[in-house]
Amino acid sequence: MKQYFVLLGILFSIFGSVQAQEKIDYGTTNCQLCNMVIKDNRFAAQAIDQDNQKLYFDAIECLLNYLNANNETDFKSIYVSDYANPGSLISATTALYLKSETIKSPMGANLSAFNSKKEAENFKTSEKDILFTWQQLNKAFKNKVFGTTSHNHQNHFRPDSHAPIGVMGDHLHHKGGLMVSLRYMNMMMIGNKMGTDNIDDAAIFQEYMVAPQEMSMQMYMLGVMYAPTNRLTLSAMQNLIKNDMDLTAQMMMNGMTMQHDFSTNSSGFGDLKLNALYGLFSHNINSLHLNVGVSLPVGSIKERDDTPMMEDAKLPYAMQLGSGTFDLTAGATYKELYPSFSWGSQFLATIRTGKNTEEYRFGNHYQLNLWGAYRLFENVSLSGRALGTVIGDIEGADPQLNAMMVTTADAENYGGEKIKLLGGVNVSFPQTSAFKNIRIGAEMGAPVYENYNGIQMNENLSFVIGLKYSIL
Repeated sequence: MKQYFVLLGILFSIFGSVQAQEKIDYGTTNCQLCNMVIKDNRFAAQAIDQDNQKLYFDAIECLLNYLNANNETDFKSIYVSDYANPGSLISATTALYLKSETIKSPMGANLSAFNSKKEAENFKTSEKDILFTWQQLNKAFKNKVFGTTSHNHQNHFRPDSHAPIGVMGDHLHHKGGLMVSLRYMNMMMIGNKMGTDNIDDAAIFQEYMVAPQEMSMQMYMLGVMYAPTNRLTLSAMQNLIKNDMDLTAQMMMNGMTMQHDFSTNSSGFGDLKLNALYGLFSHNINSLHLNVGVSLPVGSIKERDDTPMMEDAKLPYAMQLGSGTFDLTAGATYKELYPSFSWGSQFLATIRTGKNTEEYRFGNHYQLNLWGAYRLFENVSLSGRALGTVIGDIEGADPQLNAMMVTTADAENYGGEKIKLLGGVNVSFPQTSAFKNIRIGAEMGAPVYENYNGIQMNENLSFVIGLKYSIL
């Protein structure tokens, strides 16, 4: 009689397992951790919690990283795909796991599951291939032997896995990844410098009729990133710009020197930037990718406004919305991620091509970003960044601008070097929350060194705040 009860118990267990499992709808179901669409039936996994809620994963490494961030005891059943029988789910706790460079799992940990040791041995191709039990694999992930540290998509959800919000083109997405972003930037300039020294209005009026006082530039940036492959991420960014400048004019009236304050402004779309990011390598803690792009001259270079001297006057170079030329950008981004700290660097060179329709072109632009971030909490990081820029002279000149009228209309007063220091915060949300696909970032800073060609406005303070939303 005892044997019958044992047999009945086994049958109920098998029946319960079959009932609990639910077929994964490949091509439409999203991974609970990384939100990617589950497409490969050789690597998928499933976990069922105590309330019979079913969670799906596109890879064993996603399952393990999710369990690492939660409590495994909250789940009454865990299943993984049998690599030897694609589409068939087996118990995760009794399966054998093979780590092999020849079997590329979706998230890069190169893990596959098998129903028996014999089947797993059949897929070994090298002495470097390693077999794990469920307990051994769990321990390896928790001890960061591999998994979280090498699992770049999991790292992708760390708050400090992205650079500070003011850095563009800093990260890749996995195949099929789609992200939209919205940033707001405000930069203030107050007073003027000549070279590295401050210069007052009296000195400016010796050469020019008008002296700039303050300028604010507001920019709204809408960006889209999409990854057609794991190595290649494409992006587009369109800016909406609003420039406001306060100026003081000094004029002679009835034999007397008079000063008159006035303002000018311009607003509209800036240039459209199209970029490609190509990954060269991504190892345990570090990654390197190339940045290439082109800026399309969508922004206006014919903005005009009324001044005391002339109605509908052509505005100076700094008040225009675009460059008027096709500009090429090339560079690279390097990053390293540690358990509670990360750092990165990015060099970009923007090369202007030809001259625009107004017979000039802006100088080439070179910039180097260096940043570090500390994970204050699991989903919050603080960052510090140093930005160095070198900008070349304007070549040519707009014939409609009177170089003797105002410093900003003189092509000799453009270009130079600058170093800025900035502090920021990045916030991501837990992958179990309703906001798991959203990131928020903010950054603020000011120059610590300015060396300008000629007379230019003194940059005072800038800040940027942004939101990123991953759709896929």
